Amino acid sequence: MIKIIQIDSFSGLGGGQQILFEIVKGLRSEFNFLIIAPPGLFLEKYSQLGIRTYQLKEKNIIKIVKKLRESISKERPEILHLHGTRAAIWARLAIIGFKNRPKIIYTLHGFHLPRKNFLVRWLFLAIERFLNRWTDVLVCVSGADRNLVLKHKTIPENRIVIIKNGIDIEKFQVNKELVEAEKKKLGLTDKFVLTSIGRLHPPKDFSTILKALKLIITQNKNFRLLIIGDGPLRKLLENEVEEFGLNQCVKFLGFRENTPILINLSDIIILSSRWEGLPLLPLEAGASKKSIIISNIEGVKETIINGETGFLFKPASARDLADKVLNLYYSEKLRKKMGENGYRFVSENFSKERMIKEYEDLYKEILNENS
Repeated sequence: MIKIIQIDSFSGLGGGQQILFEIVKGLRSEFNFLIIAPPGLFLEKYSQLGIRTYQLKEKNIIKIVKKLRESISKERPEILHLHGTRAAIWARLAIIGFKNRPKIIYTLHGFHLPRKNFLVRWLFLAIERFLNRWTDVLVCVSGADRNLVLKHKTIPENRIVIIKNGIDIEKFQVNKELVEAEKKKLGLTDKFVLTSIGRLHPPKDFSTILKALKLIITQNKNFRLLIIGDGPLRKLLENEVEEFGLNQCVKFLGFRENTPILINLSDIIILSSRWEGLPLLPLEAGASKKSIIISNIEGVKETIINGETGFLFKPASARDLADKVLNLYYSEKLRKKMGENGYRFVSENFSKERMIKEYEDLYKEILNENS
């Protein structure tokens, strides 16, 4: 079997990690995979499937590169598939000088470098341009990211492909009894539930949701907000909740594996990000037949039909977000219609089966170039 090493730099299970897991799970009978990543939940899920893993425990970049070089030399894979900027830097440094190097596929799960400050941006874009000499294919998860890569000229256009993210739609068809039981457990019976999911760090901009909720409850106190996820800003956000007088309205649930149930018990899903590649939350909302309100930014816009599957709102505008929440609150008919439209849109364009097939085709195509 063709051997592929998947390399990731994150130990949790974020959007990019969920995508990688679906690829490996879907193609494990076709390819021989080895997963290299820091220890954590991410690797545990592969072990449960009987897929080989290697824990990258080193912290120093020199030691990381050395360890990767040793692993690649020992395993002699046909393909290295790299996920995210850090993993891509490590792995491409590790294969410099190899006589018969593996083919390299690098998936950008969101091109965030142009949004860094000038010095960091200049340095890392220069590094990307240099290391992309060893990148055979750069996969962008959205048309917006592809355009951004071309704008900054980090790799020739003929080495870029777009493979949009996909999700397991069936996973979000949840038994109504389970949904009602979880809603009762959380004390949300007869409440109007808003939910947002993501890592609690600056790009997700949860503060705007809290500010919008503060405006909303001046008109109606029946709203509750679930924040699912964890991260460095949790304490700051908890302080904002107290400052805004929202203690009775907001629940921080941390990392949860039962997100399909939590999405299904919600009335509206919200994503307030400042930037994204192609986020999974709008797809998961559509799969659950839930209306969604998301910030009007590149990448995200590719996951929604504004006014049909949900609403776009002006980024960082609590007032605009609050108005759109209230618009949907007062129209159950509109919420239901958007949910049905969203389900069709996601089913037709963002299934995991379509995504997995496109990666399978890419793996075979890149190897056929040698024959």
